[in-house]
Amino acid sequence: MKNKIKIFKKRSGEASVKTTDIKDIAKLIAARMVFGLFLISAVIIFIVSELVNLQMINYETTVTEATQNHLRASVQALSNLVSAEELDLFHTVEDKERPEYQEMREQLKNFAREYNVLYAYYWRYYGDSKLQYIIDNDTDPETQVGPEDIELIEEIAAFSALLGDVDVTDLGDYTPTWEGLLTAYAPVFDSDGNVYCVAGVDISDEFIFIQRSDAHNMKLLQMISIPLAVILAVINMMLYRKKTKQIEEAHIKLQYFNNNLRRAFSTYLSEDVVEEIVSDPTRLQLGGIKRHMTVLFTDVKNFSRIAEALAPEQLVDLLNYYLSSLSDVILNQKGTIDKYQGDAIVSFFGAPLELPDHALRACVSAVIMKRMEAEINNYVEENNLSPTPLLTRIGINSGDMVVGNMGTQKKMNYTIIANAVNLAARLEGLNKQYGTWVMASEATIMETKGLLLTRRLDRVRVVGINEPVRVHEVLEIKADASDTLREQVNRFHNALDLFEARSWKDAEAAFNHVLGITPNDKVSLLYIDRCRQYQKAPPLNDWDGVFNFSEK
Repeated sequence: MKNKIKIFKKRSGEASVKTTDIKDIAKLIAARMVFGLFLISAVIIFIVSELVNLQMINYETTVTEATQNHLRASVQALSNLVSAEELDLFHTVEDKERPEYQEMREQLKNFAREYNVLYAYYWRYYGDSKLQYIIDNDTDPETQVGPEDIELIEEIAAFSALLGDVDVTDLGDYTPTWEGLLTAYAPVFDSDGNVYCVAGVDISDEFIFIQRSDAHNMKLLQMISIPLAVILAVINMMLYRKKTKQIEEAHIKLQYFNNNLRRAFSTYLSEDVVEEIVSDPTRLQLGGIKRHMTVLFTDVKNFSRIAEALAPEQLVDLLNYYLSSLSDVILNQKGTIDKYQGDAIVSFFGAPLELPDHALRACVSAVIMKRMEAEINNYVEENNLSPTPLLTRIGINSGDMVVGNMGTQKKMNYTIIANAVNLAARLEGLNKQYGTWVMASEATIMETKGLLLTRRLDRVRVVGINEPVRVHEVLEIKADASDTLREQVNRFHNALDLFEARSWKDAEAAFNHVLGITPNDKVSLLYIDRCRQYQKAPPLNDWDGVFNFSEK
């Protein structure tokens, strides 16, 4: 029995040792599993946190870009809200008592509400790197600014606006000590195209700093917990969406502004020109700017007789078709339709966008119009739109003109004014005297760089224009001209040289030589008649070769 008991104790001890070993192993395995799970959890937390952090950075970038776009579009709209002439009324504290000042402040208040900006204001350069405020939309008398407030200019964007550019303050450089504002500036031009003052808009930068603060906190809390990261991300997304919604609403209003701008100009500007203006509305300023451009006038021969023979609704159908056909040619060449005067079109090339080849585009438009004439008249005849064919006379001139929005804030017209414009109108009418269809001044022809086939005509003095000008008939694009037409022009120029040298008899023979190619050339017939008259009664020795015309 004793032996059995000893044996039992021994076996019980062995069993006890084995049980202890198993427990130790189990603890070790459990510890390793916990550590492993901790590592896996930590890695997951780190990955998720980094993904959330990356997403937040993307949110910040998106919000920053949207904010910059909103600021730029808002300040461009503000720069066109009032004119430099209106702002020039306010220079002193006493000017703030004028009713116009209060009316303008109301305009700025409405603008700020409509475009979702905190402050909208104007300031002018005061000298010595300082600015003088003109007016703002602030409703608090303690903080609102006016002509009595002069400050030092510190922002690069402000100096950029004084140079004529639209600029936004660098969001990346902002700190909370900058009074929590993000700013954009745009120039306001006067009627001469110079920067008169600067428009500015401010919005709160609070949402930008919250974005950055949250992103920084995420880095510190990456190893704490996934739920906290997700909660922060959700809060940040909600904040982002709220601000994005505000910006979207502002963009909808800006889009409405742009759509109105498109509608206002699409009837007399080509689509690509309209899009460039919408992208930068500062191109259009109330008032005019001086620019070298080309103007083109068209008119239908004997249109009054055509109109008398048609019922009003028939006349409308005819004009709609005819004006649409010719206007498309002008718009395709990036020209601008100024106005329609009955059957006449007034158009210009070189504004609102500058075109270095404006003279050539105007002349090419005229050539294409004359090429289309047979097709237009075939349609007119087939549809019984007119009792006689439509034959278009065209006058073209280049020179310095004033172009811009003329009129008032409530009613204005984008148009041109200059003596050069009047000359183009006179040249259109002068076609009647020569039997030509497209007449251009030498100023225009000189700018086409020899790409057109034209024939030189007289030096003329027309009604209302004292300075005589050399005129040319535009015939064809030189690369497309036939050999016959080229030969006709060469013979004509030889004959004109003899005419201007007062060799009347030789000139008559030379003009008859032109008729050998084109027997019905009305210009040559006109000069032949002159040669015969001058052979009988030569002009005085002091005759300067200028022909005066008293009819328009």
